[in-house]
Amino acid sequence: MELSEIDKKLIMELEYHFPFNEKPFSEISERLGISEEEIIKKTKELLSNEIIKRVGMYVNFRAKGMEGALIAAEIPIENLEKYRKITLAIKELTHNYIRNHPKYNVWFVLKAESKDKLKENVKKILEESNGRDYVILFSKKTLKLSVKYDIIRGVSYSEPEEIHEKIPTAEELGIPKELLKDLSLPLQITSRPFRNIAEKYNMKESELVELIKELKEKGVIKDYGATVNGDKVGIKENAMMLVNSDDIESSCYNLAKNLKEATHVVLRESDKKWDYLCYAMIHGANKKIIFEVAKKGVEITKAKSYMLLFSLDNLKPGIVI
Repeated sequence: MELSEIDKKLIMELEYHFPFNEKPFSEISERLGISEEEIIKKTKELLSNEIIKRVGMYVNFRAKGMEGALIAAEIPIENLEKYRKITLAIKELTHNYIRNHPKYNVWFVLKAESKDKLKENVKKILEESNGRDYVILFSKKTLKLSVKYDIIRGVSYSEPEEIHEKIPTAEELGIPKELLKDLSLPLQITSRPFRNIAEKYNMKESELVELIKELKEKGVIKDYGATVNGDKVGIKENAMMLVNSDDIESSCYNLAKNLKEATHVVLRESDKKWDYLCYAMIHGANKKIIFEVAKKGVEITKAKSYMLLFSLDNLKPGIVI
């Protein structure tokens, strides 16, 4: 699908300015000077052509009472297909890539109800796929999560977010955990996308929209709006930047606040000896753009050393959980 100028404007609106409104597509139609019916039709076309993966929001796993980790694994080349088939069936496993690390060729994210259960699940996955070695890098703090692509400039880009030291759970918020699960699902592309969820929980649509806005302000909800398929809009490269510095926590905070091209910035911890504990994802139209952004990241963090691990293959494409 070749994108028209209005398609590009719509994608940017859906990504960056999706309204907190009972009728968000109506508000977008007013901004772009196109009827709501046409906006909804075009949005559905973008979804059916896989240019947009979904319109919705990400619910922080900590609000669901879960733990998360990035796992670096060494899996023999002859076992990669076996590993891929195993992991396709695990819904809690996402962001599953082959990357150009000299030892650990597979990097994936896994969630579980506790650190012990997460360790147990990683061990099982690696045993079943004949993995040789692995490192579990637990998520200590998510400092930024905003997967937005500036399709005009050809690079990921978003403003810094407020950093929340603690994410409240559903119980602490006094809301059903099931509601958070429902909010994790893609929104229906209709004039009133919040209606069904609101009715399910005996809420007014306006109340649900206000709750979503409040949850975003508290860090429970991230990445509100459209999730775009980078490959389809010319943003074909992505790299994970791993930073080592003398004050890793301060460096990682600075990265989250100042590297606008970073989509994810996570401070990590590990049971094993591992020097690189600040992680950021960078997406771009080509590797040159990513290298230029990484240079800024090195300056911001005063990194002693860093690694830039490019994606070589996506083992679980299409996952947007």
